[in-house]
This record gives sequence, structure tokens and C-alpha cells, in this order.
Amino acid sequence: MVSLFNALNMSSNALTVNESAISVVSHNVANMNTEGYSKQKVHLATRNIAGAIGDSTEAQIRANGGVMIANVMRYNDAYLNNYYRDQLSILKGYEAELGSLGDLASIFDDLEGEGISATLASFYEAVNNLNEYPASATARVNFIESAKTLTQALNSKSKQLDELTSKALGNGEDEELLKNSKIYHEFGVFNSRLEELAEINKALQVTQTGTLHANNLLDKRDMLLNEIAEFVDINIEEHPTNGSVTLYVGNQVMVKGAEVKAKLEIQTAAKYCEEYSKENPTNPITYPQDWILKDDKGQPILDEYNQPIAREAAVVSIVGINDDGTTTDIIKDANSIIKTGSIGGLLHSGDIQAENMTAGKAQHALNMVAQSVAKVFNDLNTRKNAYAINPLDTSILTPTSGDNYIFVGKDGTPDSISAGNITINSSLLTDDGCWKLACAYFDNPQNLDPPPTFDEKAIGNSQNVVAMLNTRTSKLNELGNMSIEDYYTNLLGKIAAGGSSAQAMVETQGNVVDAIKDQILSNNSVDLNEELVDLVKYQTAYSAAAQVFNTCNSCLDVLMTLGG
Repeated sequence: MVSLFNALNMSSNALTVNESAISVVSHNVANMNTEGYSKQKVHLATRNIAGAIGDSTEAQIRANGGVMIANVMRYNDAYLNNYYRDQLSILKGYEAELGSLGDLASIFDDLEGEGISATLASFYEAVNNLNEYPASATARVNFIESAKTLTQALNSKSKQLDELTSKALGNGEDEELLKNSKIYHEFGVFNSRLEELAEINKALQVTQTGTLHANNLLDKRDMLLNEIAEFVDINIEEHPTNGSVTLYVGNQVMVKGAEVKAKLEIQTAAKYCEEYSKENPTNPITYPQDWILKDDKGQPILDEYNQPIAREAAVVSIVGINDDGTTTDIIKDANSIIKTGSIGGLLHSGDIQAENMTAGKAQHALNMVAQSVAKVFNDLNTRKNAYAINPLDTSILTPTSGDNYIFVGKDGTPDSISAGNITINSSLLTDDGCWKLACAYFDNPQNLDPPPTFDEKAIGNSQNVVAMLNTRTSKLNELGNMSIEDYYTNLLGKIAAGGSSAQAMVETQGNVVDAIKDQILSNNSVDLNEELVDLVKYQTAYSAAAQVFNTCNSCLDVLMTLGG
């Protein structure tokens, strides 16, 4: 009688177990097209009610409890997932770079006969015209106007580059520009994703592992980790007891269990320098003068004109979150830690030391063009033994003034010229300013009886303009032994090649990411053929258990009848 009840109980339990297994199959089929879903499989185990005592067969039979669900296994490969996130972060960095290069290409579109190339050509045509008519006021005014047009074109390109950088990072000073930048939005979303991860961790900690609910939470966790990896490169440490994770950026814990331990903050470079200086009064940083790149020894990195190179316009920091909700600085300047992901790509979009073309490198090259134009023409116009025409008597030559520069910067001197501030010396824009252009140059002025007179046919009377014209083909060391026009043309080529290279990198990296994702899907995705096999298996087992139950029930009916 006891064995019969035991058999009845086991068959009833088998019905429940196989019914649950069929539910898991149904759950798989229902989610076969759900993004991020990992197929699940029921693992069955023998159910023992109590251990058998001795060698009694009867006791061993009574110890059998039939079948039970050991766990519901979720198909997942932690190694592949982590590898996928690493490669995804790299891809998002490349995509950010490609977006910047696309904007660069539109800024430097000189193919329509406009832009710096055309203005440089027009400028040298004006120099050539001045060479032919060095005493002509018209030729001189035309030269100055062409030079003015060139400076305006450089100013315009530089402004567009500044706006491109501002769109990504702000301008380094304006808080509103930073708040309206791409990176500000990105870091805000990143921090919200950390909060979501902490909530999932909290739910996992109180959920029994190996259940449908736990597996569904793990799917949500993995999808969220993929989203977080799009912003920055992350490291994951999974806790095998419950599936919660500890998330790191660099070596810093950002999320541990149900708590967000740290988050990202971002500020303008000027604000960072201000706060740093308050905390380090003996070693302050003045923005932008001291906000420069330095080598491993702490020495400033200089450009070709021995000018220091500026750092990023925005500074990302990692701050710890205290129990009372306040924050404590952990890493005040985390820019060097964040290299990949969309935040890394935006953060370093102005890096002039980047391997590929960036807005920063383009701005630097444009500054080099402006500085080179200014230097060669200023040097010629102010060099010793150069002479200008006296505006009161155009037949007389007078020594050029030592500060009679053609191009100046925002402070009225040639000391800090950039593409953004280069302009024409205001003294050349006066009514008689055009006569301050030095046309004549004499190797040995001691042989002249001052004041020398101007004669277009005399040797030396237009020699300085010839020297100016020759700068069109002069190879300058600071420009990599290229002429000014060749250097700019080379910049255009680098931008075009950089765009093609970045596109190729995105496509190649995209293929890597897709290949890893396909491998993950092949392991994790629902296979209808497998589900059909499992469905038939569990259905058959259910039917058999039902038959056993009916048989046991019939036997009990007979026994009850006999007993009656």
C-alpha cells in the first residue's frame, strides 16, 4: 500500500515537473526574437525523499521521490560577452572619430574653387602683380586686400574648427557650451546606466539562481553592460553565487552589488584649473597658459614653432559617492584613463598627437599655415636693408621700420599668431599704409648715397618683392620641408585619407563586433528544432506519467473496493 502511494506521488510530481519543463520550452519559443534573450534549458535530477537504510529493497524504493528540476540553465559565454564589450567600446570610439572627420571634410571642402587653397593662390597672384608694378598704389592695395582675404579665410576655418570642437567638448571655458556638447549628454546617460545596473544587482542578490526570473535578470544585466561599454572601456567581475557584477573603469570600482560607488563628472578645463589652483596654491594652473600637454618628465610638449600644445577642452573626473549622497574626488583628471567608447572618442577628438586625423590636428596645421605665412612675409618686410617707398615722395626709398609687420595677432604683434586671430597690421590699412610694403632690398646699402631713389629698372628696387614671390615655392623646415601651399594641400589629403582610413577602421571593427555577436547568438539563440525535440520529450514524459498516475489510481480503487 505504501509503495502504491509512493508511486502515485512520484507520478504526480513527474506531471508537475514536465509541465514546468514544457513552460520553459514555451518561454524559449515566445522569446526567440527578443533582443538579448538567452535560451534556457531545464536540467532534471533524481529526487530523494530520504536515504535508504540497509540493503532492504523496500526501504530503497521508499527513498525514491521521482524527478525534480535541478535548475534552469541559461546559455551564456562570459568570455565572449566580455570580449564583445571590449571590441564594442573600441568601435564606438572609432565611430565618434569618424563623425568628427566627416565634419572636418565638410569644413575643408576646397574642391569648389573656394577656401584656403583659392585664397592662397589669389594672394600669390597679388604678390606677382606687385612684383610687376612695385610702385603702383593699385598693386599694393590689391596685395593688402588679398592678404586680408587670406586672413579672413583662415579666421573662418579656425572658427569652424572651434565650433566643431565645441560641439563635442565645449570651448574649455563656457559652462553653457559644455552643457550643450555631445560629451555632456553621453556622460549623463552613462551615470544613469550605472544606477540601473545597481538595481539589477540588487534584484539578483535576492533571487534564487537557476530560475527563470534570475535568468531573465541576467539577460537584462548583459544588455545593460553592453550599453555601458558603448560609452567607455569597462572591466567586469561577476559574483558566481548570485550573478551580480562589480564594474570597473580602469582600476576604479564604479558599481559593486546594489551600490553605485562612483560616477563620472565633467567640467570645463578652465573650471578644473581654477579648482586645482585653490587646492594647490603653491602650484597653481592658469588657464589656458598652463593647460598644456607634458611629457613623461613633466616638460611641456612644443610644436614646430616651440609653442606649447593645449590639452583637452573638457576634463572628466571620477568621484566617489558617500553614504549621505555627497561626492568625493577619486581621480580628478581621468582623461588619460578613458581612451575608447563614445566618451573616449569625443574626449580626444582634439588630440593633436593622435595617430589619425582629428579636429585638433587640423587646427594645429591651420595655425602652422597662418604662422608660416606671417613669419616669412613679416621677416621680409622688416628685415635689415629693406626699403619702403616714401609716401610723400614715391621716388625716394626709406628704411623699413623694424615693427612694420604685415601680419599680426590679436595683441597687435606677431608673437602669438594663430589661424583664429591672424589679421593685417592696422597701420597698412590707413590711406598711405600701402607704401609701408618694403619692395627694395640692397645687399650693401653702404654704397648708396642716402636717401636712395626708386627706379623700377634698377637692381634691388623690387628685390624684396621677388623674395616674397619666391616664398611660394620655398621649402620651410617647420612645415616638414614643404612650401606653404603644399603643406595645406597635404593637410587636405590627410583629412581625405583620414576619413577613408577611419571609415575602413569602423567597417573592419564593425565586422569584428558583428562576428563576435554572431557567435554569441549562435550559442545563445533559440533553435526551434531543439525546442521541438525537447517539447516532444517532455510531452511524452508527461503522457507516460499521466498513465502511471491513472494506473496507480485504478489500483487504489480496486483496493478500496476490496476493503469495503
